[in-house]
Amino acid sequence: MNALSLARRFRDDDGSSRGGLVGTEEVKMKQLLRNLLVVLVVAECTVHAQSKADEAAVHNVPQAFAAAWATHDGQQLAKIMSEDVDFVNVAGDWLHGKKDFALFHSRLLSGRFKTSTLTPLQISVRFLRPDLAVLHWNWGIEGDLNQDLTPRKPRFGLFTMVVEKHNGEWLIAVAQNTNWIPPPNPDPEMQGIKPLLAFPKMDDKP
Repeated sequence: MNALSLARRFRDDDGSSRGGLVGTEEVKMKQLLRNLLVVLVVAECTVHAQSKADEAAVHNVPQAFAAAWATHDGQQLAKIMSEDVDFVNVAGDWLHGKKDFALFHSRLLSGRFKTSTLTPLQISVRFLRPDLAVLHWNWGIEGDLNQDLTPRKPRFGLFTMVVEKHNGEWLIAVAQNTNWIPPPNPDPEMQGIKPLLAFPKMDDKP
């Protein structure tokens, strides 16, 4: 039984007791219960409102990541990382901590990726706790270069992130990035299994 149900149960209680005699202590106790129920109802409504706001904030993380990426400034991108972030890129490079993340991406975004455009596609959010969520989102990218500075074809990939709420702000604590391998080379084990996030056709640009 939630707070609203309890409130309804006690709402019409006139405080009557055996033989129509009401003890002072019993009246005080019932008044205390009513006050407590009001507090619970308000708290329940507040938590519900906060969860909606948090869901929207977590859902916006990919857009914030892409907007920071568009500045081609590693320091700007690092602002949405936690201090002890663990970030693994598509090449398998494991970056630990905001400082190394910012250094790596400052070099990347001012070099081979300085004309790249990153576009979030679909987003999936799952809360583990009120202050902790798992975020999956797929993306498209174009305009980046290979290590030999030859142009890369547009491609797609998938981010898995763990985001955590710090002082009212949702930050990326853990991230794993993966390049998507398009048909005709999907894993045969995926036959009959529908991916939760769909990728565009390779003819479509990100």
